[in-house]
Amino acid sequence: MIAENIMVTNIVTARVDEAVDHALARMRDARLRMIPVVGDDAEIVGVISTFSVLEKVVPSYIVTGDLNHIPYAPDIGILRRHYDEISTLSIAAIMDKNPLTVQRDESLLSVAAAMVSYTKHEYAMVVDDQKRLLGIISAGDVLDRMKRDDDDA
Repeated sequence: MIAENIMVTNIVTARVDEAVDHALARMRDARLRMIPVVGDDAEIVGVISTFSVLEKVVPSYIVTGDLNHIPYAPDIGILRRHYDEISTLSIAAIMDKNPLTVQRDESLLSVAAAMVSYTKHEYAMVVDDQKRLLGIISAGDVLDRMKRDDDDA
């Protein structure tokens, strides 16, 4: 089994110069947690995810564990202000610029191994030799394929 056989090709994408809130709205409408960011020639240049946005919204001192050393914690109002600031930025400012990419002829085992060792988003972007986006494979797609093959046995 190769990547091309399990990739999803009906893909919601974003553009680098698009505002974060526009991409998030499309992600919500499509019930996605991540979408690829493409350039003019459908070349993959990054991904934006709910995680990459949340990572920018939550103050670093909370993430690093310094919360116990400050007399107050940010309330939802502070987090909302951070979100409002980030939501108007272009996607280029917060996107992950190094998404996991695989070739269409890579084996399912190779794709699964790359996901385990490389990505925090649980997705692999299937690209051609010019890095043009052809499809997406999620960790769930890999697991579903294993289940189907097990059912076929």
